Amino acid sequence: MTIKVAVSGIPRGYQFPKSDLNWLQDKHREQIKAISPEIELIEIPPDRVMDVDGIEVVLAEGGNRTHYHGELDWEDYQKFFVPGLKWIQLCSTGFSDNITPQVLDGSVTLTNAPGLHTYPIAEAVITAMLDHAKLLKQRRIDQEKHLWSQLKCDELYKRTALIIGLGNIGKRTAALCKAFDMRVIGTKRRVEDVPNVDNVFPTSELIDYIPEADYVVVAAPLTPETRGMIGEAEFRAMKPTGYYINIGRGAVADEPSLIRALEENWFAGAYLDALEVEPLPEDHAFWDMENVLLVPHDSHSSPYIGDRIVDQFCANLERYVNGEKLHNICDPGKGY
Repeated sequence: MTIKVAVSGIPRGYQFPKSDLNWLQDKHREQIKAISPEIELIEIPPDRVMDVDGIEVVLAEGGNRTHYHGELDWEDYQKFFVPGLKWIQLCSTGFSDNITPQVLDGSVTLTNAPGLHTYPIAEAVITAMLDHAKLLKQRRIDQEKHLWSQLKCDELYKRTALIIGLGNIGKRTAALCKAFDMRVIGTKRRVEDVPNVDNVFPTSELIDYIPEADYVVVAAPLTPETRGMIGEAEFRAMKPTGYYINIGRGAVADEPSLIRALEENWFAGAYLDALEVEPLPEDHAFWDMENVLLVPHDSHSSPYIGDRIVDQFCANLERYVNGEKLHNICDPGKGY
């Protein structure tokens, strides 16, 4: 019996897309087809989703109401939800925009890809910390002006990183922080010991620990519980020398409060890779803030993205073919 498997949408951060908006390499096709001789692999450009009858499984990127070039938009994503569709594997962790009636009623299983971007994003967090501590922006300014100006830099050694969300990215970030002998504290939905973390506490106690942090790192998904969880009180509680890093979801923070905090210098600055509205409007205040380093939600960019998502997909595809429960099934109620 044939299992029609479609691949549509270029994974975010993938560096080798084709002009026709497909992205699989020969090694990826061979890897997928090797799971079962029953697999019929179909590549569908995200802007040409038409004949989808009989497709049972989709490896998809996009399906968001705000999407980027090469991804499925919301309307094209929904076209795959025809009778016979059983499973959609996303190329991302977040899935708040990917929930459809079929996902809610259980007729289609939705799985995500936690851990896919763990390594590059954790490295980006450390990069942001070092950029701030070593005053690299000022170094570039001085170089452009031909100024031989010695600066008073900081170290990461013994500084405290507070990681909000100790999932895959949070844990990897903690491990890298420990390589610099930093103190690491953080939040977790279920309070338990986490390797490389000195103190784990619930988000209900966040306001009590923020004053200890030199770096506040948002690595939490967007859920009903996390939306707007960081507001004026939390930003005011930060050290004046503190630095805010968001590589999770922009809406975890109350944006008007964040804008005010940065404009009034409640803390030293911010690295923002996740924003409430993306792409960021041209007239947004963040663009012109000297204490903000803006990243267009691509801290996950890596030459290994394609290989990693195909590895994850194939591990789940093998389970699907064998009638086993899939890994990383999304729970719309919990948001992860």
